[in-house]
Amino acid sequence: MNSDLSPMDAMNQGCLNHLLGIVANSFDAYSAVLFLADDEGVLRMVAHFSLGDDLDQGIEVQAGKGLVGWILRNNQPLLVNNYELQTESLGYYSGKSESAVKSFMGCPLRDGQGIICVDSKKSYSFSAKDQKILHQFAEFIAKLQLDTCRQESSRQDFLYYQALQELQELRQRYPHWSAYLKHYLQILAGTTGIKHVALAARDEYGQNFFIEGWTDDFPINQRTKGEKYPFGSGLVGWVFKNEKPLFSVDAETSHTGVTLFAKDVIGSLALHTVICLPLNVHKRTRAVLILADEAPRDPGAEMRVFLRLVTEYLEFFLENLYLKNQLNRLRAQIAPQPAPDAAHGDDIPLPPR
Repeated sequence: MNSDLSPMDAMNQGCLNHLLGIVANSFDAYSAVLFLADDEGVLRMVAHFSLGDDLDQGIEVQAGKGLVGWILRNNQPLLVNNYELQTESLGYYSGKSESAVKSFMGCPLRDGQGIICVDSKKSYSFSAKDQKILHQFAEFIAKLQLDTCRQESSRQDFLYYQALQELQELRQRYPHWSAYLKHYLQILAGTTGIKHVALAARDEYGQNFFIEGWTDDFPINQRTKGEKYPFGSGLVGWVFKNEKPLFSVDAETSHTGVTLFAKDVIGSLALHTVICLPLNVHKRTRAVLILADEAPRDPGAEMRVFLRLVTEYLEFFLENLYLKNQLNRLRAQIAPQPAPDAAHGDDIPLPPR
């Protein structure tokens, strides 16, 4: 089982594997396999039961290719009781087991969710009645997936709500800007599941930007810390210059430090997810929030709403800070003021011009 699965995903996969065992025993099948559509709509094997050990668990179903692909293309169930006469392959075995298969039965799940298949080493193992029963299993799995999606959505909504509460409490818990920013970025990474989060800020001259904060595992080179990059350079510079958010999520296309910052900041690390969100303070983009990951992590509607809320919260926080520091400057011009009390967080810097 994949160790990267969330507790909900791991529990769901365990239930599906157990269910596939019941399906196989119900039909006295050699193997039972389940393909479900991923976020990109590609059907992949997610659960299985087999008396052998040569199932190709990395298979992707292609429409029209093999018997499973036929079901995908036609969205119809298929029953083959004399597989020896078939020229099409099953495609989900990596070894010699397929050559011993004599019967096959498959059924699509509703709305293109996936396909469930069983096979046997005996000819004429499955009947029309068996196909109706397999359809009932398919309907049950479809409902199970729908309930799982609803539970996962509710769980994620709770995590977003919990994160918003934590962000509201950060100012009191961490009055110093460096500590505040560090925990702010960590909360974003933990809540969104996007591995690397950083904040780029406009410098005091308003012509360049630098990386002001990043999560602990952000692969930034030590020699590039504190370096400045001109506006318009890299994806981050583009966001500064155009003051528009950028979402780049692609399993095929990747970005490196060169395309992100226009310099080799993060080495040759390939990032398949890059999200850059401008922060507008006092009518100008003064910072860009960066979320990046080696894996493609397409943000759904709920995550986009969450990112908008946390971005607006940070903008509001920095706007108040900007006005506070402007007021302190005016006071300083009228009369000398005592040094600020660092214990109250006045070490937070004035946002760049």
